[in-house]
Amino acid sequence: MFIEREALERLTYQKYGDSPTIKSYTKWKLFEENSPLRLPTEAKVGDVPIRGHVVLSGSEAWFSLPAGVELSEGTLGLSQPEESRILGFHFYALRKAYRLRITGDLVEPLVIVSHLSSKAFISHHISIEAENVKAPIIIYDMAEEGTKSLVVELKARNAELEVLTVGRHRSLSHYLLRASLGGGTRVKAFTVISAGEMSHHREDYSLEGAESELILRGMPIAIGSSVDYLTNVLQYGEKTVSETRVHGFSYENGWTVHRGVAKVFESARNSSSGVVSQITIMDEGSLGVSVPMLEVDTGEIESAFHSSAVRQFDEDALFYLRSRGLDSDEAMSLFVHGIGEALSSHLERLRGKARGNVGELIEGLL
Repeated sequence: MFIEREALERLTYQKYGDSPTIKSYTKWKLFEENSPLRLPTEAKVGDVPIRGHVVLSGSEAWFSLPAGVELSEGTLGLSQPEESRILGFHFYALRKAYRLRITGDLVEPLVIVSHLSSKAFISHHISIEAENVKAPIIIYDMAEEGTKSLVVELKARNAELEVLTVGRHRSLSHYLLRASLGGGTRVKAFTVISAGEMSHHREDYSLEGAESELILRGMPIAIGSSVDYLTNVLQYGEKTVSETRVHGFSYENGWTVHRGVAKVFESARNSSSGVVSQITIMDEGSLGVSVPMLEVDTGEIESAFHSSAVRQFDEDALFYLRSRGLDSDEAMSLFVHGIGEALSSHLERLRGKARGNVGELIEGLL
């Protein structure tokens, strides 16, 4: 699964098929300047602010797993180093990959923390298997300094999962979640990202089994920073359901991009699919880009929809809030909190955690 240095030279960061747009919105030059070819690939443990059952910090890892979770080494093979230059860098710098197998229902969330606070290029890789179980999962992706790459592979069958992903970035971050959902699997996911210097965050879901379902909500936030958020949903199984809704924010020369793909293949008869993308630009000088794409290859479809919006923060709403004594930052905080509550309403077991993390991120940023 690892890659030689010579093979990296033949790889590119992005192919046309990776995105509904030819243009690349990730500032790949920054990753090139801070790649594992230029930075150390080992780092000391940092001061990790989150306690977890799985903690990966720098080059070290430690585990305190709950009952019903088994640990081994290796990957699920859902991602390959030859796919792109950034994944090539990931596997080139990777020292060890870990697999978690959830064997029983989890009462409390399984918490996974990936952390880097050193000037280095560090790769972390976690694979999760879940079959015939119910489980909430929280993933903290934290990049304080250097360049961190985190790949999460998920394979589920006849499982009910809630997945909360929290990105807290200051430096360069590459994140890939790649999930294979078998028959009868239901996933409710919510992602909130506080962008760093450049955050490339991608989530790929493959609904392969009949009647598998995905409800995905995303909230990328860039305040004086940059985030390129990609969501890709591929539906193969009959009677599958997917719905992606993303609302991002850019502020203080921030750069927020959402590129979302939903594709229903010919085999996915009697399915439904939708992607809704919206970016709110909070001030002049910030950037918002929304690029949803929907493709349906079967005539037997229950429903299919997509929409896109990039808009300025409502000046009337801002005036109203300021007339009530709030400054611009407080008004933005209140607005974003409200969107966060709406986007996380589909969660059951992790709703409070999701809303708490949105609040903490906004308070920390402002």
